[in-house]
Amino acid sequence: MRATVATSNILVAELDKKIQLAKQKQLTGVLVIKSSFIHQWRLYFLAGHLVWANTRTHAKRRWFRHLSQHQPDLLKYGIIPSSEWTYGRLARLVICKKFNRTVFSNIVAGYIEEVLFDLQQQGTLIFRQTGQELTYRIKSQRAYHFPYVDLQNIRIWEQVRREWQAWEYAELTQVDPNDALEINDLAMLEDLASPRLVQLLNTLADGNHTLRDMALQANQALMPFVLSIFPHIRNQSLQLKSVGDTTTQIPLSQNNIVVKFPKTIIPKDDRIVYVDNNLTDSQTMATIIEAVGYRYSNIADPLEVLKKLVELQPKVVFLNLTMPVTNGYELCAQIRRLSGFKNTPIVMVGSSNNSMAERMRAKMVGVSEFVSKPIRPKTVLKTLIVLGII
Repeated sequence: MRATVATSNILVAELDKKIQLAKQKQLTGVLVIKSSFIHQWRLYFLAGHLVWANTRTHAKRRWFRHLSQHQPDLLKYGIIPSSEWTYGRLARLVICKKFNRTVFSNIVAGYIEEVLFDLQQQGTLIFRQTGQELTYRIKSQRAYHFPYVDLQNIRIWEQVRREWQAWEYAELTQVDPNDALEINDLAMLEDLASPRLVQLLNTLADGNHTLRDMALQANQALMPFVLSIFPHIRNQSLQLKSVGDTTTQIPLSQNNIVVKFPKTIIPKDDRIVYVDNNLTDSQTMATIIEAVGYRYSNIADPLEVLKKLVELQPKVVFLNLTMPVTNGYELCAQIRRLSGFKNTPIVMVGSSNNSMAERMRAKMVGVSEFVSKPIRPKTVLKTLIVLGII
């Protein structure tokens, strides 16, 4: 695991250096990234802003998925997902003010996020398997030959870096979101999985839908969805397989799936709070929380906790046990006395050598779960799953 993370850190650092260079030089053009295999990625910049990204892997599926999600009506009117042609057409409509810029930005940003994520994963795996690094080449273009639309400084790259880091730490490095899922042992799956998950997998795990397709159909973010099925991949009741690029699917708005699943998409204002004055731990927690779609806030001053919690109304509170002025036990008891916080999950974060007596004391003051330091993504994510948050 450490070797994988170290390899990935080198790749991500080099990619970050190239993206920052393009930004500093206000590049209008293309950053071409290649491996010794068939993989090739292109990042497009307009005056230093990342405005598009492309790769041959599942180009049609990506377009279909994002058009289905954000503008399904387009699929009714003959727009066939096919790489730059679709981008160019939508960009012209935006420039002519015939297509909503916000919808366009959502479609393109989602596409870029997937390409950047795949670049980090596939680049890491290629290096681990062959020892060969990616190569980079910048090609400038004149602005009038460059029909791309500025996304108004959407911070896509920073978000995708956090998502990939969380993916690695959750030990999902080998899981390719572009692979399809199929049921290998239905009896075992029915014995070990929840009825709702079995119902979903019976409908979609047909060897044709990729993990990204299935997460979208299930109204879940990718990482929580993959974490929910990962134990069943490990026990081989489910298996992954490579699948080709195709658009012979039914748009989400016209989906004929009979089974209806409750929406679990996280609202934009849903937030998780971590109370701790340790900057390093706070940054680690922020990476984990934001990667699964929640907004994150840190409260460093124990004297400000009650006031800030009332303002933020978080879904979960992570509370460090040892802090100046007060401790986690006292703060937890005070939080439980706040109106509206009687049932809010509170997770105590303490050292790994906390005794059973200390854990029992935590339960007595209203702690829901206990997490030991050092803070690890796998532990935090498992706790959020136990609490039903993801």
